[in-house]
Amino acid sequence: MSLKNVAVNPDKQALADLRAQVDRIDGVLHDLLRERADVQEQIRKLKNKQTLSIRPGREAQILRALLSRPQGKIPEGLVVNMWREMMSAFTLQEGALKIGVYAPAKGPDLWDLSRDFFGSFTTLVEMSSAAAAIKAVQANKIHVAVVPPPVAGEKDIWWSLLANDKKNVTTVFASLPFENLKAGRSNVRNSLPMGLAVGRLYPELTGDDFSYLVLQCVHVPEAEMRRLLSKAGYKVRQLLVSVAGRSGSAPTSYLVETEGYIGRNDTRLSRIRAMLGSRLQHMAPLGGYPAPVKARRS
Repeated sequence: MSLKNVAVNPDKQALADLRAQVDRIDGVLHDLLRERADVQEQIRKLKNKQTLSIRPGREAQILRALLSRPQGKIPEGLVVNMWREMMSAFTLQEGALKIGVYAPAKGPDLWDLSRDFFGSFTTLVEMSSAAAAIKAVQANKIHVAVVPPPVAGEKDIWWSLLANDKKNVTTVFASLPFENLKAGRSNVRNSLPMGLAVGRLYPELTGDDFSYLVLQCVHVPEAEMRRLLSKAGYKVRQLLVSVAGRSGSAPTSYLVETEGYIGRNDTRLSRIRAMLGSRLQHMAPLGGYPAPVKARRS
């Protein structure tokens, strides 16, 4: 029997054709990836020298734009994971990046969260406490610290280290993860925690942001502080209090998390300063982060 007379299984032929399409698309994707790498290299040559080459605000805007497009049959989480890995890899072309991660045996699983966010090839260093991670950034031993968000009653008050830095160099600039996936859909083994990235980098305005502000003052009750913040135009999400000492004149530190963006020259800061007067000893914006996105329902 000649080969011409052998019947071709239509299903097998259709499968072969579809696989050929996949191979073609893979080639196009690889060509585009090489093109992106070339453009990224041109950007690297044009950029001014800076402490950190990462642009978390720009990255957030890229991901939001991609997620606003029709997703078709793309699996949940794939777009963010692919682009975070790609952006992190290109960032490493601009210079080394060392991330100090607070990763206790029991507690927030920030190690795997950091690996997802900063990519497979970025150097991660385990830190014994959140405060130790912040100190390592301030001592230039690492570039970024990943720490848990501040909560009331915690002993490891890492944000006080930022508050005491009168030069206001080290701030919060991102949160992770950027996309909140359902439980079991990320590398994090336990319940999905939240981490904050801290470094010598002030966050950019993205249009959907949260910010931190620290105030050190005397004789200002919490209720009055909330009222003044609201009067100045801030929408307070969280207000944490830390008192240095037991005397009535001991300074009180307030950490404020607000909706929206607080720049270093935010006009509302002068309003707070005027209302508190001599009771205000120190005030500084401590950065913030682009608001994360919610995973689409599948």
